[in-house]
Amino acid sequence: MAAGEAGREDINAVADLELRQLRYFAAVAEAGTVTEAARRLRIAQPSLSQQVKRLERRVGTPLFRRLPQGMELTEAGRLLLAGVEQALTALGSALEAARAAPVTATVGVCRGVPGDVLDRVERILTASGPLRLVYEPADSASQPAALRTGALAFGVLRAPVDDRAGLELRPVGDEPLGVVLHDRHPLARHTELTWDDLDGLRLLWFARRRAPGYASAVLAELAGHGWRPDLLVQDGGSHTLFRHALLGRDDLVALRARSAATDAGLAWRPVGPRPPRERLLLAAAGRTAWSRRLADGAPGGS
Repeated sequence: MAAGEAGREDINAVADLELRQLRYFAAVAEAGTVTEAARRLRIAQPSLSQQVKRLERRVGTPLFRRLPQGMELTEAGRLLLAGVEQALTALGSALEAARAAPVTATVGVCRGVPGDVLDRVERILTASGPLRLVYEPADSASQPAALRTGALAFGVLRAPVDDRAGLELRPVGDEPLGVVLHDRHPLARHTELTWDDLDGLRLLWFARRRAPGYASAVLAELAGHGWRPDLLVQDGGSHTLFRHALLGRDDLVALRARSAATDAGLAWRPVGPRPPRERLLLAAAGRTAWSRRLADGAPGGS
């Protein structure tokens, strides 16, 4: 037989061995009798004897000498026991290392989430144990389906959520929206704006499909305050393009939470009364290990 074929047969023989049988074999070797080993393992003595015999048939040689006073290892048995003990030790170490390794979870994040909200999310999700978080951009509208299919473990999205069936949701941010404009804009001289100040100005806005519930709610509140601006929709979502669109434009403003509008060259001003609010939610599919993180992570809450 060629050396390669012999090696493959050895690998196949190892693959056919059952960990349970090896553990039983080691227990009999340590106890010295089947009776004592069965007691320690809390299984029936006949069942243990049967498993040891099956292991001997698979190995192809006797592993014990059956003596009146108990079980004595053969030379083959001693060699196998040394290997089994090494293998069980290595397996135990590998299990400990696996349990200690942080789990990786993908978090979808909608555009414009401020850094302090992400810090809060990390505190919540890691409060009950280590977790390696990997962030990827994901519009609010696309996150519910991705969470339910497992493509995302968690999501950070804007309320309201139109498609919330089967999701666990936890608030992580709640701020009033204010007006963002370039810092030389005539209205930048005011410390606070009213809705009348915005009359005739256009609103730099986003594609509704990215967060339809949020878009509808905010525009409805603006209409309730008497401001129905023409919209300049910016579909790309790049913050660089957002800033570029506002610079030098006296006819254009945007709405953002203050924590998300700190760029040089831009100014943020509160507007009232009763400005719309941006409410951010941390989401996970319900009844999963991920959703339990939302409930367990009380120390990181807002």
